[in-house]
Amino acid sequence: MKVFVSILLWVSLSLSAFAQKKSDCKFDIDKTDATGAPIRKIKTKLNGTDIFYIIISRNDTTYTLSLDFWISGTLKDVINKKDPLTIKLSGWQNLLLYNSQLVKPSMHYDDQTWTEYIPEFSIRAADLERIKTLKPLTLIMKVGIEVVSREFIEKDVEKILDIIKCIMK
Repeated sequence: MKVFVSILLWVSLSLSAFAQKKSDCKFDIDKTDATGAPIRKIKTKLNGTDIFYIIISRNDTTYTLSLDFWISGTLKDVINKKDPLTIKLSGWQNLLLYNSQLVKPSMHYDDQTWTEYIPEFSIRAADLERIKTLKPLTLIMKVGIEVVSREFIEKDVEKILDIIKCIMK
């Protein structure tokens, strides 16, 4: 009987620690508005040497997917309102989102010149669920004549799925 109780206690503690580890969400913003509705934001850097972030925000039941990426060189092109972003999902499906505002380039000068863009896309909860289910493979967007394309490695997919789970809690 002692062995059974010990095993039961060990299993419950293991599951509790596992559940706690899986629920570790690190929000950049985590608060509620006056009505108690959640306001959350998570920004995560994708793997690689370039600067490329995915940001998912929630304001009550409204969700926003944003990108923050840098392109080498001086670009003067803007990203217009309603310019498309295509996220290719497994199962040969595409998710098409449209930029919600005019995005102007922001220049950064160091030993090299970089142009930063931060477009925002409204996204439905159902589309976030689709991303969780079908898993994102690539992301494609045009900035002037430049094509911004990002293939997601397994670690990127894990990061994206984790922040979607956290944001939707």
